Parts: sequence; C-alpha cells; structure tokens
Amino acid sequence: MKKIILELENIVKENSDKTDSYKLNLLKNYLQVFALNFIYSDKKYGNLVFYGGSVLSQCYGLPRFSEDLDFVDLSGQIKIDNLADSLKMYFEKEIGLSVATKIQKFRIYLKFPILRQLGIANDSQSDWLYLKVEIFDGSDFCKKYKTEIRPLFKFNLSMLIKTFDLSTLMATKIRAILHRKWGKINKKGIILISVKGRDYFDLMWYLQKEVNLNLACVKEVESMEELRKKLSAIIDKIDSRSVVLDLENFIADKEFVKNLGKNIKDILKEEIKKLH
Repeated sequence: MKKIILELENIVKENSDKTDSYKLNLLKNYLQVFALNFIYSDKKYGNLVFYGGSVLSQCYGLPRFSEDLDFVDLSGQIKIDNLADSLKMYFEKEIGLSVATKIQKFRIYLKFPILRQLGIANDSQSDWLYLKVEIFDGSDFCKKYKTEIRPLFKFNLSMLIKTFDLSTLMATKIRAILHRKWGKINKKGIILISVKGRDYFDLMWYLQKEVNLNLACVKEVESMEELRKKLSAIIDKIDSRSVVLDLENFIADKEFVKNLGKNIKDILKEEIKKLH
C-alpha cells in the first residue's frame, strides 16, 4: 500500500472518536501542506501570496483547521488551468494519489477518490475528498501592503511561504466580515447556519494578538472609530448557534466551541474597544 494512504489511514484511526466532518478537515489540512510544497517550490507559482484562514492555521498557529487554500496573484500572470494541471501531475507522480480536477473561474477543485478506502464514506456516499485552491486577481488589492516570508516545516517537508504581514491579513479578514453573505441551507430551503463562525473566531484571534491593523487596506471605512461601530453592529446580530455549528468541524474540543458560542459576542465587543 502506498505510504501516503497509510499516513491518511493513521490520521483517521488516531481521530476515531471525532466526527466525519472533522476527519475530512484533518485530511485536507494534511494534503494542503503538499499543495503548498509544490506551489512554493515552483518558480512559476512561488510569488503567489498565501492568505486567509489557512495561512493562519498553517503558518501562524491559529488553533483551527481551514478548508481552502487562498492566494492573491499580484502579478496577474498565473493561468489557472496550467496550475490545475501542474497540481494534478504533482499529486499523481510525486505523492502517489489519483486526483481529478475541476475549474470554476478563479477556483480549482482537486478531487481525491479516497474516502471509501479510508472508511469515511460508504458505497452510497461520494468517494471524493475535495481540496479547493482559489487564486484571486491582485490588480485591485490594497496598495499599502507588506509581504513576508514564513518558513513552514511539516510532515517532513520544508518550504518558504510568501504571505502578507499580519496587519494586512487582519484587514482582509475584516473586509470579509464587512461583506460576507454566507449561509448553509437544507434541501427545503431552511437556513441551518447563518454566519461563518470561522470569521469571528479569526477576528478574536487577531484582536487578542493585539495586531496593529493595516487600516489603509480597509477601504470601507475612513477611521478606526467608524470601523469599531460597523463591527459592533455586525457582532450584535451574530447567531451564536450558527457560530458553534460552523466551528465544530474545525476545532476538536466541542465543549470549548459550545462555550465560545455563548460568549463570543461579549469577547469581541470588549476586544474591539482596543482595536488599533
């Protein structure tokens, strides 16, 4: 049996007490590192700027998993179909995993047919583990940003990751919160989750780290006072139950997530007062 499959099987076995949704995110977290290793070892793609929840999780110690790999293409030179083909070839030839690809505008889906083999899906369920890679056009990105290089050592791989500094990363998260229209509905159209709890967890993390926000990259406001007011208004409307339902697939400690859902509004309101 291929080594990579053994590693994935071990991940599943070591987390046998967790939900299947959590196991899926563990597996994605593992495979993300291989995708990052390819991207930052290739001259064509090495200038992509990694950002979003995944860069916090992989490079800065954010204590939650993330589903997607998000990048900004500041050069405007990346051809997404070429990247999809290159990732497919890398996973198949170098890692030993079969993969199908699907492209939707700026998004690549890497589809690994492994869930039944790993015991996470039965014959009536999908066999695909999806890993999503998104490449955003950087032509309209804030001009007053800084990038930095972060070393990443995981799973016997070593790489240098290009990302934004934490001040700019925080600005991208706040902009997401200001604009996010997101939710999960069932087949009957009933809303199951109304907010992306991950956004507010990440905001809490930034605030408690006392990151100096790059306000110049938050185009929606002209002052820190205006931003505090806008964020406070949004936080007032957070559905605590939705925060829990979203976060429980990305954090192992269910009791912590449950308690966080009850308290996150108060925590954020207090932390936002110190936003600087």
